[in-house]
Amino acid sequence: MAIGETVYVNSVREQLLAGRARLSDVLAESESEHVLRLLDEVDSALHRIEHGKFGVCEVCVGVVPSEQLAENPLLRVCLDCLTPKQQRALEYDLELAAQIQKGLLPPQEMAFPGWEISYHYQPAGMVSGDYCDVMKDDGHLNFILADVSGKGVAAAMLASNLRAVFRSLIPLRLSIEDLMVRANRLFHESALPNQYATLVFGRASNDGQLELANAGHLPALLAGKSGVTIFESNCKPLGFFSDDSVHVVRARMSPGDTVVLYTDGVSEASNPDGEEYGIEGLRRLIAEQHPSCCPARLVDACKQRLAAFRGTMERADDETLLALQYSPGTSAAIV
Repeated sequence: MAIGETVYVNSVREQLLAGRARLSDVLAESESEHVLRLLDEVDSALHRIEHGKFGVCEVCVGVVPSEQLAENPLLRVCLDCLTPKQQRALEYDLELAAQIQKGLLPPQEMAFPGWEISYHYQPAGMVSGDYCDVMKDDGHLNFILADVSGKGVAAAMLASNLRAVFRSLIPLRLSIEDLMVRANRLFHESALPNQYATLVFGRASNDGQLELANAGHLPALLAGKSGVTIFESNCKPLGFFSDDSVHVVRARMSPGDTVVLYTDGVSEASNPDGEEYGIEGLRRLIAEQHPSCCPARLVDACKQRLAAFRGTMERADDETLLALQYSPGTSAAIV
């Protein structure tokens, strides 16, 4: 076996098996030649693991650099040995993976009575380690925004697995403390030794009761008539915290109050002078816009402000922003 320890390779196997299950689900809904080819690539990687060939270049029989495998565990040859045809195939597979990942995001049209919701999702590359979701269950609105460590396909696969974890746990109607503990265990089982995920998980009731758990993520923001309240991280990222370290904060939302979650691609966006946009820049924008601004306009204003701030600088990280406004008596869609 050419790479790392057994623990590392076993973790890769678990990620690939989880990815294979998701691809099989996609095929069950609609058979696709492209998805079948990607499924073959996953099966090939699993075969190499079982036969001790994972991380061995099929051309030069050298070791595929670990950083390349960390980004794409499907690699069979080192990048230096790829033919032009193989390079095009790799690019195509990344495009397909990006399409599948975008298909796992909340639908663009989903009505939640009493809430107005909007989000912005923009990977820096083909695929992203960011993940956001919104789900109604038992009269409560559950929402999550997460950022998996690392880059490339490996981070994207783990982000997709995180979605499956929370989608399976939310219908169990657990307390947030119990839900986070179980999610941490499941995440740890499928993650590589050096991988973790920061996230904010929230649950809001129809009468405006709000619960938030911030696992190592950037501060959640709650905009109301009295200003913007900041909810800092109150436990370690998934993959790090122990079973008894989850802390949930609670607040009461009034009509018009808006929860805003975001990843570091937003707060750490840089301008040509090397300055970061910062959490304070986002807080000021929300404070300016919120009194008369719905989530869709707030998200759009943030996108425009970030673009103007970056100027000629390229996007360096995945950008995800989620805004949820409590509007009892209304029925609005995610846009």
